Amino acid sequence: MASFSALKELHDRYLDANIVMDTYTAKDSAFFDNVITLILPLFNKIFTSGVVKGKLLINLCFGPYFEWIFPACENFTDFILGASTDKSIAEIEKWQKNEPGALDWSHVAKALCELQGKGEDWQEKQNILKQKIKNVLKYDVSKCNPLSPTVLPQADCLLLTHCLEAHSTNKEEFHSALKNVSSLLKNGGHLLMISCLMQTFYMIGTFKFPHLSIDESFVRKALSEGGYVIQKLQVFPRTLDQLHEVADYEGFIVVLARKEMPV
Repeated sequence: MASFSALKELHDRYLDANIVMDTYTAKDSAFFDNVITLILPLFNKIFTSGVVKGKLLINLCFGPYFEWIFPACENFTDFILGASTDKSIAEIEKWQKNEPGALDWSHVAKALCELQGKGEDWQEKQNILKQKIKNVLKYDVSKCNPLSPTVLPQADCLLLTHCLEAHSTNKEEFHSALKNVSSLLKNGGHLLMISCLMQTFYMIGTFKFPHLSIDESFVRKALSEGGYVIQKLQVFPRTLDQLHEVADYEGFIVVLARKEMPV
C-alpha cells in the first residue's frame, strides 16, 4: 500500500465527490439503498435516545459523506463538517448554499422524516441543518490537530464517517490517526463511528483506491487502547450480492463509544 502522503495525493487528484455520490450515496445507488435501510434507523435510535447531545458535533467525513448528521439535527446547535479534499468541501458548501447543481440529499431527509413519523417537512429539516452547519473545513488525520490551522472548542460528539480506514495505510497509522482525531473530542464526549469491514479497495470511477482492511476485533482493541469505553457496537454483514468489483467490503460496523481518558 502507498505511503500516507502518496495516498493523500491520490485522494486530492482522483476523489471526485460527484462520482462518490453517484456510486455510493445517491437515491438510486444499489449501495446506499442497502445502507439506508440498515444504518439510518440505528443512527436515528441513537440520537433520539437523548444520550448523545450537546452544543457541538464535528463530523469528519470521507468525500461528501455527511448524511449521517441528519438524525443529529435536533440534538446539537452547531455542526462543523470536515472533508479531506477541496473538491468535497466545495460540493458540501454548494449544497449548503442551495447553489445549482448541488448534491441531492433529499432522499435522506425524506427517509428520516418517514422513519420518525412526525409529519415534518423534509425541506424544513434540511434547511435547519444547513443553518446549523457553521463551517466546512479540510482535515488531515496525520496532524495532531486534524483541522489545523483552525482551533475549535472540543466537541460533545465526534462522528467519523469512513474516515480513519480510508486515510491510513497501515494499522499503526490508524492508531495514530485515532489519537489525533480524538483531540477534537472532550473527555466524556461521544464518538460515533461507521466503518467498512474487511475492505481492501473501492472504485471511484475507473480509479481503484486502496483501503485499510480492519475487522471487529481490531476496532474494539483500537478504541479501548485509545481511551474509549464502547457503549454500543453493531455489525451489519454485507447483504448486497453484486458490485464486489466496485467495493469489496464484507460489512459495516457502527460504534458508539464514550471518551474516558484519565484526568
